[in-house]
Amino acid sequence: MDRAWVGRLGLWLVAALLVASPAHARVAPRCFGAAARDPEHPCTNPRLRLTVVPTPDQAPLIPNIDCVREKVTEAMATCAIGAPDGEPVALIGDSHAQHWRPAVGVVAKARHWRVFDITVPHCLLTTTPSGIGPPFPTLCPQWDADVIAWLTAHPEIRTIILSANALQPITAPAGASRYQVRVNGLLERLGQLPPSVTSLIVIRDTPRLRLHTYDCVRRAMRDRRPAGRVCALPRKFALPRDPLVAAAQLQTARAAQIVDLSAHFCSATECFPVVGGVLVHRDVDSHITKLFARTLGPYLARAISSGA
Repeated sequence: MDRAWVGRLGLWLVAALLVASPAHARVAPRCFGAAARDPEHPCTNPRLRLTVVPTPDQAPLIPNIDCVREKVTEAMATCAIGAPDGEPVALIGDSHAQHWRPAVGVVAKARHWRVFDITVPHCLLTTTPSGIGPPFPTLCPQWDADVIAWLTAHPEIRTIILSANALQPITAPAGASRYQVRVNGLLERLGQLPPSVTSLIVIRDTPRLRLHTYDCVRRAMRDRRPAGRVCALPRKFALPRDPLVAAAQLQTARAAQIVDLSAHFCSATECFPVVGGVLVHRDVDSHITKLFARTLGPYLARAISSGA
């Protein structure tokens, strides 16, 4: 049997175990996934140089969200992860908050949290009108109202985790700065949170990719070239300013911690579609893969614990 093929099979088994259960994280190769770009502990594993797990064709078939959601209102549903008797925390935002769920699950285990996922695709906590077609211009304001009502009815939830697509389509007045319109809408809605919410943890949005990035990764795999380096994107393109981060920093009603894990995706000049042998994105909407999110979990936990 071909030795290289055996090596790839072994890595696939590792990936499958990591996706299936965080308890198997100990079997991961050295420097696997986000560990390869840990700024506090630099790590290099030449054996992962040509590894890409999952492949671009397999990644979209692996769902990021696997908890059972329960309908609360017509616009809002929730599911819970973590210790049943843990400290209640809420994860709120659009699909760019949803894709953090595997990493948040690692944090929940480490901190004995019970995390209520009340995310919904394409909706943000904002007063800025959606720029996406129906039903979102009416669905999203209703979801916002339902989320605030739900938080008000659950004063035991003092901490919320927020993340969002930094380029979520909006409707803005002609000639207005779309970035500033985004910031203003988010800031206004954050000001409407109930006083029982005393702490915000805002995770900076993840890098985006180009439509042809997957094709580049496929070619690199075929030609046995390191896809992460060959298909890297300029950091200036991949990491636009995050209006949610700006809004959280401007609000003064409650403590706000900004968590920026961009170093695990990017260097000072480039962002990489494959890190530590793991494919970063699962689709062209720039959602991160379940496997890469899980490898980010320990670093999200570290950042939250350090307050950095």
